[in-house]
Amino acid sequence: MKRTLVAVLIWLAVPLALAADELRIFNWSEYIPEDVLAEFERRYDVRIIYDTFEAPEAMMAKLQAGGAREYDLVVPPDYYVAEMARAGLIQPLDHARLPNLANLYPEFQDPDYDPGNRYSVPYQWGTTGLAYRSDEVPGGVDSWGAFFDPDAYAGPFLLLDEMRETIGAALKYLGYSLNDTDPAHLEEAKQLLIAAKRRGLGFAGSVEARSRLLAGDAVVVHNYSGDIFQVQEEDGAIVYVIPKEGGTIWMDAFAIPAGAPNLDNAYAFLNYILEPEVAAAISNYNYYASPVQAAEPYLDPELLTDPAVYPPPEVREKLEFIRDVGEALRLYDRIWTEVKAR
Repeated sequence: MKRTLVAVLIWLAVPLALAADELRIFNWSEYIPEDVLAEFERRYDVRIIYDTFEAPEAMMAKLQAGGAREYDLVVPPDYYVAEMARAGLIQPLDHARLPNLANLYPEFQDPDYDPGNRYSVPYQWGTTGLAYRSDEVPGGVDSWGAFFDPDAYAGPFLLLDEMRETIGAALKYLGYSLNDTDPAHLEEAKQLLIAAKRRGLGFAGSVEARSRLLAGDAVVVHNYSGDIFQVQEEDGAIVYVIPKEGGTIWMDAFAIPAGAPNLDNAYAFLNYILEPEVAAAISNYNYYASPVQAAEPYLDPELLTDPAVYPPPEVREKLEFIRDVGEALRLYDRIWTEVKAR
């Protein structure tokens, strides 16, 4: 798939000028095109300070350590939104300042992880599955067993360094919900992960995993869909698969930290990324699906019609959003700590 950016964004209205100021964003790495950031800076006369993270636990720890007063925008995964709201780390949104929320698909205007988008604005959605090198694994892989079944070992592999995603993958392989809270089921998942860690190359963030897949020192990796679609452009031997057992469907969303110092600029940016041309430019760059329905005419046709990006109904039935598991999160934390230490 050829990466295309919207070279010229057509602005239908001239926005009110903001004072020369800053906008501090805390986002996943390599998750927004420079063109989109530069255009916002030009249009609003605002300088963007952009910091990145590789795992939501790192993002959460930074906000708890004072980042909630340092950043104007942060991008948590869907299942973190409720937890961050309860902890007072993010603030409710003023929808009157976000008229472009109307551009979202109806299903994303009232998501169950954040009813009514009270605290967050949908940004990008996708799936988490596995990718492999077809030149090294000619028979292909279609199951989480590539990591968890010794008899299905296809070559050196990497698991994603992200607690809920990776414990969830083990749970799905076992036939459970990736939001399971049964201690016995979670113990089974823990043992699978410990054994997989010993057979494989360990854990890696999404950017490292895709780089090592591209380099060939890993032949199967656990990763986010868009990260793999990006490296497929460089190497046609790389294949992305949603495992037959099912996997994760996720939404990353922008939220405003409780102590955001540049609130006006934060709202201006949120409304900006919901513009159809801007939303399309982001998805054409990331290869993730856009929650902005009005962006469809501006999306690369290959992206919009790719079933790996927009899964068909029979595949979506096997996908789950990661949910807030309440008090069981302590058990997940303990299991993840034990896995990483073994």
